[in-house]
Amino acid sequence: MTETSNTDFKVSATASLYNVLKKVIADLPQIEAYHTANSKPTPPDHEVSSFNHKHATVRGYVYHYVEEGDPKGIPIVLIHGFPELWYGWRNQIRHLEKEGYRVIAIDNLGFGGSDHPRCEAGDLDPYRAKNLAANVVELLTQLNIDKAVIIGHDWGASIAWKTGLHFPERCHAIIGLGIPHFQPAREYNDPETIAKMIPELGHFATFQSKDVEHWFNSDPHTQAVAYYNAMFAIAPGTNVEQKQYYIDQFTRTTFHGGYNLYRAGRLNYEDELPYVDKPYTVPSLLIVIDQDHMVPRTFVESQNTDTFVSLEIDHVDGDHGVHSTNPESVNQVFSKFLTNFFHRKDKSVQHDEKKARE
Repeated sequence: MTETSNTDFKVSATASLYNVLKKVIADLPQIEAYHTANSKPTPPDHEVSSFNHKHATVRGYVYHYVEEGDPKGIPIVLIHGFPELWYGWRNQIRHLEKEGYRVIAIDNLGFGGSDHPRCEAGDLDPYRAKNLAANVVELLTQLNIDKAVIIGHDWGASIAWKTGLHFPERCHAIIGLGIPHFQPAREYNDPETIAKMIPELGHFATFQSKDVEHWFNSDPHTQAVAYYNAMFAIAPGTNVEQKQYYIDQFTRTTFHGGYNLYRAGRLNYEDELPYVDKPYTVPSLLIVIDQDHMVPRTFVESQNTDTFVSLEIDHVDGDHGVHSTNPESVNQVFSKFLTNFFHRKDKSVQHDEKKARE
């Protein structure tokens, strides 16, 4: 593809999401030809059917999740963002299971094989972050897991951070990929204010309107074709077959559930008021994505971290979807943190047991 570059299909301060998606549809034959020519075969152990798919009814909703690895290993829960699925973690699932962990990758409520509650009347309660975190905790309970490492990317990182905030006793550690913990605040910043402060986050305001669900004549298939060609066709890491899995899933479910994550901001603010200035007690890792065009590094690094009892910060080279485009670097950062964290934890337990014997 000689006349179109990756930057033509990125949302920015000057290019709105809808304009980007319209350009994708306008240039679709060229984009799809490029993707086909540059796709690599799916490794057998990355085929959707190669994973162990399960379902559980969690607080009244059916959740789809994938579980791999040692049933006796340290549990790790992987939570995807928007507009993603459990499958975005395929590289990390295979890596972490080889390291001996018990890996659980969920489809968030409103996505993929999980239930998709509709909120036509504006009742966004199913999508408030506290409830989504409570669903994760209930799934752990059903799986007889006392504590887990919770890892999230994009909106999944927000849910991971909220799980540590609301249910710290169920978390070994929290890892946020690309998205920081936004400390509870006394004043509410509405999406329009956020979009004015950080133009790259203009979609926060855009998604408040139901108009987005009627883009492209309300056709979810065309919407999905636009989204996933914009995300995957020109970047490395996701081939044509894998892209089609996303298109098929979102053609079936629509993007309604994902948009509701953005619409529940005031509910999240209200839920977090009791935590203003309270310590964030779960040991945590924030991974900054250095070339993220959606959530700029400068914005991530500007967030206040004063309430953390234990926070490490690391960096990976790549753009927003780095766990697909540069999985080796993400896996390396995960492994380094987890190895060091559980080594320190084991040492602390041994020290406490020695003191108890003395």
